Amino acid sequence: MLEAAALQRRRSLVFAYCSEIVGPLLRVAARMRADGPPTPPATWRRVVILGSSHIGDVLYRTSSLAALRRAFPDAHITYACASDTRALLDTNPDIDAVLALDDDERSWPWSERVRSMFRAQRFDAALCTNHHVYHADLMLAAVSGIPNRVAFVHKGFSGLATVPIPGNFPRPSPMYFRSMVASLAGTAPDWPLDPVLHLTAQDRAEADAAMVEMALDERRITVACTLTVRQQATLVWPAEQYLVALEALNRVMPLQVAFCGSQGDAALLHGVAARASFPSRVLAGRLGLRALGVFLSRCDGLLAADSGPRHIANAVRTPVVFIRSLSASRAESGQYSDNEIDLAPEGDFLPLAEQGVRLSRIDPLMVARTLADHIDP
Repeated sequence: MLEAAALQRRRSLVFAYCSEIVGPLLRVAARMRADGPPTPPATWRRVVILGSSHIGDVLYRTSSLAALRRAFPDAHITYACASDTRALLDTNPDIDAVLALDDDERSWPWSERVRSMFRAQRFDAALCTNHHVYHADLMLAAVSGIPNRVAFVHKGFSGLATVPIPGNFPRPSPMYFRSMVASLAGTAPDWPLDPVLHLTAQDRAEADAAMVEMALDERRITVACTLTVRQQATLVWPAEQYLVALEALNRVMPLQVAFCGSQGDAALLHGVAARASFPSRVLAGRLGLRALGVFLSRCDGLLAADSGPRHIANAVRTPVVFIRSLSASRAESGQYSDNEIDLAPEGDFLPLAEQGVRLSRIDPLMVARTLADHIDP
């Protein structure tokens, strides 16, 4: 069933309606391509999970992997993702294999190499979990001959889904996959949404080495801070405002800050750290994703833009104060865990100019007070 509210652009709505008109043809084409007819979930033995490979999107799904394993105890479960986020899944006992593909997931349906890999795996079912743009995953599953295709249908292309799942837009992003798993399992979707990250001794050793290099002072409160996001159609709270908030927090408690980001963020982070009056360190691309989780677990709090470390910190239960992206839906990308606090102003799917206006209204002193209370409630 189409949900017009989930389709922000008129052309997307038209495209979705057109896909429903040709739905019977899509259904016939997919059936002709499939290795066999659809079968009951109880018979599935080889299952692949498809979805966005962003750090947050992968971690959203980890909260429901244990429930998926309980629903399919005899199945071999593969998670297909980009190579740069596979570390989040490699140690998860509820996944049997991680299929690491090209980092540009948009190319997967058009890649003969990827389609050949999927056909060779002889999957019984594909869980198309990307509630934002699931069409590409559905197409990949169909052209790869996978006979059972579980997918949301609120944005069209229901003809390619053999097990349709209502979108019920909008709701917190982790709830979408939880509802899919609960529907397949025949259970209530009532388990926690907090991400799950399985850390190893090697991850701890890697984080320990980085902390020794940074020479952190154990007598001070340690706050990690991220200033950048991966999304291109969104603005972030200015770095200078983060500094003002952290300076205010430093007047309340003895503070040291680790500015975190990718290697490409290093110049920006060093520039910000150089302007701080409190002890500052830069952690840019130094740690793997799981080792970063260990590091964040040893921090007292995280002040963050709406980026991957926010979700990693939720997984290790380090208190998070973040400023949500205003280019997305608050219901979907806002607070989903009691471990975090969202300080973004109201507004969904805002144009860049309006995002700047709303972000300028955030009071750095309020941010400092909120972070102080969250660290030491």
